[in-house]
Amino acid sequence: MSELTWHGDQAAGLRRLFTSRAPQVVAFASGREACGRTTLVAQTAAALAQQGQGVVIVDENGAPNNAVAAFGLTARYDLMHAVNGTRALRQVELAAAPLVRIVPAARAARELDHLDPDMQLRLSDCLEQLQEGAGFVLIDCASRRGGQLSALARAARHLVIVVAAQSTAITHAYALIKRIAQDRIHGGFRIAITRARSHEEAQAIFENMRRVAADHLGVRLEYLGDARVPVTEHLADALLSRLPAFGDDRSGAFDRDVAGLWREAGMAESMV
Repeated sequence: MSELTWHGDQAAGLRRLFTSRAPQVVAFASGREACGRTTLVAQTAAALAQQGQGVVIVDENGAPNNAVAAFGLTARYDLMHAVNGTRALRQVELAAAPLVRIVPAARAARELDHLDPDMQLRLSDCLEQLQEGAGFVLIDCASRRGGQLSALARAARHLVIVVAAQSTAITHAYALIKRIAQDRIHGGFRIAITRARSHEEAQAIFENMRRVAADHLGVRLEYLGDARVPVTEHLADALLSRLPAFGDDRSGAFDRDVAGLWREAGMAESMV
């Protein structure tokens, strides 16, 4: 039996992570870098905090211009240090601003698919601690080979695809949506347009994407909002008003049992 297969109490540890009082978990991904995704996440987190929302940014971006750097901070540790037991989560978390915490997770994004049972339990404990006092958990997704998302990002209830108003960025966004569509067992994708010259241009780009995705991919896209040139705007109001209310259709929870993602990973490895 694969060590990635979860049993009784191990699976229960993650099932209880996001209860009816859980934060909204929103993953932000993009088909290519340099689309303003990280800046958008940071601006949105700050704006949510100004409206009294506790926010945790899970920063999977290992590049120098990540969310940690956007708040003028330097990361010493990674979520993976808490998962492997060498550091407490409080040592990993960074206080970025009032009501905003950042959890560096570039290493974790690469390694969470390959945890032994003890590390799985520690991850469960870490994520329970992480959500305390948070109204939103925003995941700045790492760009991984083949467009794969991390285990946490794949399990997020809401997935936002950030698309720059450029033809190449739109093409990359379509490719990303096609690759991960099979994992979206609910809803679909929300689209945020960056670097458009006007709201009208952003809406036109989205409408074209929506039609093509429906006709050729069989995927439903929903418009979340836009941030024009430069990316100094945010999506706080959109997240507060356009996502389902807390407790409505498990909106605050991971849509899938995170343990199931490891079970799938174990099955895939056993077939290699």
